[in-house]
Amino acid sequence: MTTVFRNARLVLPDRVIDGTLAVADGRIAAVDDGPAAPAGALDLQGDYLMPGLVDLHSDNVENHYQPRPQVYWDPVAAAVNHDGEVAVSGITTIFDALCLGLTEKGELRASHLRPLIGGIAGAKAAGMLRADHRVHLRCEVIGPKVLDQLATFDDDPLVGLVSVMDHAPGQRQTADLDIWYRLRRENDGLTEEEIRADFERLTVASRELGPRQRRAVAAWARDRRLGLASHDDQTGEHVAESAEIGCTIAEFPTTVEAAAACRRHGLAVMMGGPNLVRGRSSYGNVTARDLAADGLLDIVSSDYVPASMLHAAFTLADSVAGWDLSRAVRTVTAAPADAAGLADRGRLAPGLRADLVRARLVDGRPVVRGVWVAGERVA
Repeated sequence: MTTVFRNARLVLPDRVIDGTLAVADGRIAAVDDGPAAPAGALDLQGDYLMPGLVDLHSDNVENHYQPRPQVYWDPVAAAVNHDGEVAVSGITTIFDALCLGLTEKGELRASHLRPLIGGIAGAKAAGMLRADHRVHLRCEVIGPKVLDQLATFDDDPLVGLVSVMDHAPGQRQTADLDIWYRLRRENDGLTEEEIRADFERLTVASRELGPRQRRAVAAWARDRRLGLASHDDQTGEHVAESAEIGCTIAEFPTTVEAAAACRRHGLAVMMGGPNLVRGRSSYGNVTARDLAADGLLDIVSSDYVPASMLHAAFTLADSVAGWDLSRAVRTVTAAPADAAGLADRGRLAPGLRADLVRARLVDGRPVVRGVWVAGERVA
């Protein structure tokens, strides 16, 4: 089966051209810079046609599994609902990020792990999902159960990416303790006594468990040839350690110093789409726009808002000096695909998977008008 798109603004890795793209048997068959097209070609009316977005870090499935406090949805239905939101956002490959170990919210998110994995796997096996879903295991290295939980994934084919995190207060994501205390009061509803106890528990765990378990998680990922990412590196020393244990991606470095160190050590810098679109960090850390302006941004993920990826690409091209649309789109397509070892997608080039997004700017906002996965229209 062959599909031809004409009158499209094709977003290539190095330029945007007006042209035609042909798809055959789920692959891109041809990319041409002319108007000629066979009868029956789909007229895109000057809309952008770009590669499907590749999202390496999405927490969004948790929102569908627990839409309100103490309300839990059927996990297969939650995966399908999440997938629908992902697809209409232009994301065609997604790494669903799920937490292992202890977090600042206690064991609750870790308890979601098995239902969510089962929901994603069940929906995928039944052919209910539109995007290509993989799992990103977020490993809280200060959690006493993290290594036991990780061992249950020894032979799980869904797992494609692992990251190491330490959410103890006073460093990395929450270096500003005033912000950490405020969020514990306002978001988690903790009393002052509970907050002090949480602070002590997490800082002790970071000191006594973190270094050893960080290396154990990294060794587990290396043994299985899985991608490994650091999380919230704050200093040059943090980055040096991340590089030493085999990380190739730095998720959400919190300072310019850390992002610059990533350049020296060869780690790809990933920031969240919400940070970039909003122009600020929820924790008062460095912004994605600042890193982009300094040439220190490689990858954008959706983090917790699927629609933020496409919006982020157009925001980069529109608001940061030195960024055009091709360069910006690479941060949500080719760069994450390369970082995840997915050589068959992320670019408009003959022979690659026909994962495609049709988009149009309306009042300065990108609107998705069509999505194809391996040549099949899914949105």
